[in-house]
Parts: sequence; structure tokens; C-alpha cells
Amino acid sequence: MSSSTHAIQSAGPTSHQPLSTLVEEIRKESRIIAYHRSIPLPQGGLTLAVLALGNLLAVMIPGQSIAIHIIFGILPLPLFMAILVKFLVHPAVILTKDMSNPVVAPVSATILMSLMQYASYIAPIGGIFKTLAVALWYFAVSCNIVLMVHVASRFVIKNRSLAKVFPTWFVGFVGIVVASATSQPVGQQAFGLIIFWCGFVLYAFTFVAVTARMLTIPLAPATRPTIAIYAAPMSLSIAGYTAAEAHPNALFVLIMVIAAQLLFAFVLTQMPGLLRLPFAPSYAAMTFPFVITATALLKALVLFQSAGWKVPAWLFTAQKLETLLAAVIVCYVFVLFLKFGIKQWRKTSDSLLA
Repeated sequence: MSSSTHAIQSAGPTSHQPLSTLVEEIRKESRIIAYHRSIPLPQGGLTLAVLALGNLLAVMIPGQSIAIHIIFGILPLPLFMAILVKFLVHPAVILTKDMSNPVVAPVSATILMSLMQYASYIAPIGGIFKTLAVALWYFAVSCNIVLMVHVASRFVIKNRSLAKVFPTWFVGFVGIVVASATSQPVGQQAFGLIIFWCGFVLYAFTFVAVTARMLTIPLAPATRPTIAIYAAPMSLSIAGYTAAEAHPNALFVLIMVIAAQLLFAFVLTQMPGLLRLPFAPSYAAMTFPFVITATALLKALVLFQSAGWKVPAWLFTAQKLETLLAAVIVCYVFVLFLKFGIKQWRKTSDSLLA
């Protein structure tokens, strides 16, 4: 029995509740359900970026790490919970529509990557929270692997079309390396290292496929912001490798960080044009790449120092500037998504009242 039917039955002859109030309650429930149908799964990319930014700032400002984790853990919760509600009330939409979209299906991995980040937030508390964090981490990793199999089966094996290849494939096939980057707090570095190497190999194949598509078939305006994802995989690889490997090779990291910064420079050249595009949920793709680039550079510089290398001070200044830029981009897109959510809520109301 639905909640709306129950409300009508409970308001029998003995109830003094006006009929107009009952109608409004039913309408409100329908409005909430209708609203969550329109929640874009790429919103998970913004949630991931906010959580990753919190982890980065906690490392850069260790004296305020607890406060930072509390603030940045709560801040994206409304966006994240909206996605989870969509999974609960509209599973058919997720499975038939979103998972059939070659852009949306891979990027939905950011939802699972966000769960891994949340696990890294919870684990340091210790005790039962550490156990829950490890369970959450393994759940997210397992679901991510299932998603990777789905994306490979649906868009690589069954439908091998270059036009169906998008930069979001980096998220679908390489994004699982977030598990490596978050493996230390949950004490799963050994498994995290295996995931890193698997993700690194997949990155090579994905890079070739995505680049081939980009050079031959232009992206539609609504999906062009996904170009920014180019900056993420190599930097994520650095973050994952240095977190999971007990004795990371500094020379290997140096090669990766040079490649990561070159890819980041390429994305920076694209940003003026991308920011002039009308807002679309794909804007979320411009957030996490900036955060993970700043994170990777910091991890690399710290590693170089520990290896006895002389690291120029200006590189740490550059890292701080990258962090500032990442924070600005994340805040900007966060505000745009809030405005988008309000607009969708009003639009849902208008459609129901029509």
C-alpha cells in the first residue's frame, strides 16, 4: 500500500484534516519523486571533488584536519543523498536509461568513488567506525568492478563504435584507482596496489581510444566539459601509487608527474572555452581533475624530498596555486549545481500543477 493511499484511508470520517491538505501532501510526495527522476548522476563527480578537496586540505593544514573533514564531509551530503534517493525510488530509470548512456554510465563510477572517499573520512575515528569504513570501502570497490564489467560489455564488446567513446571512459575504467588513493586509512594498501596496476594498464588502452575519438569526432557542446577529465587519470595514478606502495619509486613518479602536469596544462588551455558553454551536468567533470592534480603534485614533491632530492620552493608555491584554483572551480560548479537543483525543483512543481 502506498503512503499516499494510507494517508487518504487514515483521514476517514473522524479526521478533521481538510481535503485540500491531503491533496497537497499527495502532490508534494509526487513532486519529490518526480524531482529525483531528474537528478543527474554526473552530480557524483562534484561530490567526489568536494570530498577529495577536503582530504587535500586536511593534509596541507594538518592542525585543522578534523574540522576540515567535518565541513567537507557534510557539505556534499545533500547532493550525494539526492543521488542515493534516485537509486531507491527510480531504479528502473537508472538501469534502463542512465546505464544505457555511454556518457553517464561510466561517470556514475564517481558515486562509488565518493563512497571510498567517505570511507577514508570515517576510518581514522577507529573502533567500530574503522570496521564500517573498511566494509564501505570494499562494497564500493566491488560495485565499481561490476560497473566496469557493465561498461565494457555494453559499450566495448557489444557496441564497438568510436562515436560512443567519451572522456568519461577514464572515470569508468581508471577511476577505480581512487581505491588505491584511499587504501591507507582503511589499511588495504596491498589490495590497493593491485588495483593501481590494473587501473594503470587500463589507462593506457583508454587513453588511446579516447584520444582517437577526440581527434576524429568532435564532442557535442553538452559533453565538451568532459574534456577536463584528461587531467585526472595520470594524477590519480600518482595519488594511488604513492598511497598504496610502501616504497614508491621516485623516478617513476617524476615521469608520471611531468605527464600529469602537461595534461593539466592542456586542460587549462581548454577551460576558457568550456566555461563559456551553457551549464550542463557535465560541468561536474571540471572539478575532480583539478583537485587530484593538486593532490598528486603535493604527494610527488613530498616523495622527492623524502628521497633526498632538492625540490625548488617555487614548485610548492605552484602546488598551492593549483589547490587554490581547484577550490575556486569546485565552489563555482557547486553553486551552479545548487541553482540547477532549485530550478529543477520549481520546474517539477510547475509540471505537476499544469
